[in-house]
Amino acid sequence: MTSTTPPASSGPAGPSSPEAVTQALLDLGRDPQHPFTVAVEGERIVARWVWKDAHDAVGSARSSYALRITLLAETHEYKRSEINTERSTGTATGTATFTSAKVVGPVKRTLEAHGWQRRKTALGKAIRSLFS
Repeated sequence: MTSTTPPASSGPAGPSSPEAVTQALLDLGRDPQHPFTVAVEGERIVARWVWKDAHDAVGSARSSYALRITLLAETHEYKRSEINTERSTGTATGTATFTSAKVVGPVKRTLEAHGWQRRKTALGKAIRSLFS
């Protein structure tokens, strides 16, 4: 079993428990092939990638991205929000490239592999109903 594959079960197929999904996401954050860490912060699971951390004699700069996941156990859906943070002092230099897909992709695949779907917002439901 990898972090993206749920445990095998002998019963009917269905979504994994919130505990199993949380553990799978924590395991994903420990995998050295991914550039982010995962931690539980209150009611959320947070995947955080510090993608720029430059220090030199005249200052420092730090940039990070956080993908926050809230599991809705009653419906086996999740909500997500994203936060980009940049802090700098002085004129530190350094370059880094960033794409949120390096965090969102593995997290989304893990959630889907465990049978969890992203919660549909009222606006999203309304737009989909126009095209169905």
